[in-house]
Amino acid sequence: MTSVETHEQNGLPGWRLSAAAAISCVSIAGMSFGLSLPLLAFNLEFMTGSGTIIALNALMGALSTVVAAPFAPALLARVPTRPFMIASLLYTAFSFIAYKLLPNVPFWMFLRFTSGLVIAILFVASETWIIQLAPAKIRGRVLGLYSIALAAGFGLGGLIVAFLGVRGWAPFIAGGVICTLAALPLLLPGPGLHIPEKARSGIRDIISIAAKAPRLMMAALAFGAIETSAMHFAPIWAFRSGFAETQAQLLVAAGAVGVILLQLPLGWLGDLFDRYRLMLICAFAGILGPALMYLAGQNHSPMIYLVFFFYVGLVEAIYILALAIVGQRFQKSEMTTASAALVTMYGIGSLISPVLVGPLMDIINPNGALIGLLIVGFIYPVTALMRRRG
Repeated sequence: MTSVETHEQNGLPGWRLSAAAAISCVSIAGMSFGLSLPLLAFNLEFMTGSGTIIALNALMGALSTVVAAPFAPALLARVPTRPFMIASLLYTAFSFIAYKLLPNVPFWMFLRFTSGLVIAILFVASETWIIQLAPAKIRGRVLGLYSIALAAGFGLGGLIVAFLGVRGWAPFIAGGVICTLAALPLLLPGPGLHIPEKARSGIRDIISIAAKAPRLMMAALAFGAIETSAMHFAPIWAFRSGFAETQAQLLVAAGAVGVILLQLPLGWLGDLFDRYRLMLICAFAGILGPALMYLAGQNHSPMIYLVFFFYVGLVEAIYILALAIVGQRFQKSEMTTASAALVTMYGIGSLISPVLVGPLMDIINPNGALIGLLIVGFIYPVTALMRRRG
């Protein structure tokens, strides 16, 4: 067995420390993300009372992902990865303070777009880093741990919002501090991210990679569409439906706890069984979730939290299983571009769904949000089944 094959099977020397650094960084960044989604959505609701404005703000984050991700491999091949990731987190920390200093809708759109640019590249870097580091035989479980860490951070962010509320300086300062702390794990030693000098980048390369794995790309698109709109609009839907503000905010935490508890067993199942079939099973939660949320919301039942627990937890697995397949299917020289393709498709999904869900919530108040979520829930099951028949 060659040294390359040995590293593929057993991992690079010191890979655990670097993987821990990448996972810790993304976990804490996920905490800021989990805090920012309901924080910005609720503040925009208070400022404007418009689901369309909330959708436009979500759109800025999605647009930045679509713009940044295709060029991430070329950029990461030319700049030191760890310093860039640290700078990205510090800029995001600054953005939290800037939001509160100037509560202006166009300015918030600008901040959401620019912070989204750097965070999109950070996620491409961290996902590629973890895929490169993890030994092939346990890659699914390592990615499951990555997802759990991200979700744990995401859930804690939601709990912080529930504890601190969405008004005043406290949640914005917390967001800035969290992003600053996320940079600390990147100071740990260990093997860094290796981007081949000839790493491909750009729209054509993203399309080329996507053409090799269309089901993976549609999975990422569907996940982006559901996650973005669920996390932005489900708490607002609950609030408009008569749930107390804190109760509505706790939906985000319930979904994140679902991800924490479900990803490791689902990642383990993905190592044992057909990942494509498992993705399809999980994707049906995207259809059942909004329907069951409507039923639970009719009498403000606590069952809404259990529904959201499974809804978000199972949908999250679609992306994690897709990442594991990327680690299997693509050569190391292609992994950065493949990861960028997934993030790009996630961004496209995030771009599409708020345009549908936000206005629907204003037109059919508030249950239009659930109608929109139900529609986007059909994206992956329909395309996957059509491809199997073809």
